[in-house]
This record gives sequence, structure tokens and C-alpha cells, in this order.
Amino acid sequence: MAPSQRIDAHQHFWQIDRGDYAWMTDEVAAIRHDILPPDLEPLLEQHEIVGTVVVQAAATVAETEFLLSLAEKTNFIKGGVGWVDLEDEAAALTLQRLGKSPAFTGVRPMLQDIEDTGWIARPQVLSNLAKVAENGLRLYA
Repeated sequence: MAPSQRIDAHQHFWQIDRGDYAWMTDEVAAIRHDILPPDLEPLLEQHEIVGTVVVQAAATVAETEFLLSLAEKTNFIKGGVGWVDLEDEAAALTLQRLGKSPAFTGVRPMLQDIEDTGWIARPQVLSNLAKVAENGLRLYA
């Protein structure tokens, strides 16, 4: 039997000057610095991890595009989980556009930031979740 390969299934990169990390206050000062693929690569090798799935850390499409651009030029990024406004009537178009990247595996709505516990049952959200599934993508919570 071939040895199993280890994948980090939830990993973040960020570049602070991109400007969409409002949550990075003084409370998280220890991690408030750029973290990019060259920072992680030695640790992956040290721990024999062959790849990662990068997950957005900001609720913006720009963050998703940033991560997918990293995936295009980084061999160890095996997939990318992004953000799409599931309340937007145009979300289906955004999903199609992002889906042109082979790394795009699904969306993460950051439920911890949504006060309305019934949010996911809103008609527009349900309609867009159907589009997520139709595009072969997944919902990550």
C-alpha cells in the first residue's frame, strides 16, 4: 500500500496592504503580518505535508481572487475556498467567473459573522446555494 499523503485542509494566506482584513485589530497583533506561500513552504517540507487548501480570511471576492491567483503559481495549493455574497442576485455570475480557476472548490460564508441564524434559509441564499451545487462546488461552514 502506498503511504498516505498529508494535506492541510484549512490554511490562510494574507497580504495586509490589500486592505480587506478589518478583523485584524490589536487583539490579533501576533498574526498581523503578511503570510504568503514562501513563509509556509519550509514548514510543509519539515512536516511532510504535500499540499494545502487555502481558505479566505476576508468576506470579499477580492480576497478570493487573491487566493486563486496564489494557487495558479503555487504547486502545493491544491484547492481554494472563497467568499461570494450569497444574498446577491448576481452571485451565479460570480461563481461562474471564479469557477474558471481549477483551484476554486467552494464558498465559505463566514457564518460566525452573520447575526441572523435564519440567514441561510433566505430565498436568495437558497437559490444561490443551488447554483453553488450546480457548479460542482461545496459550501464550507
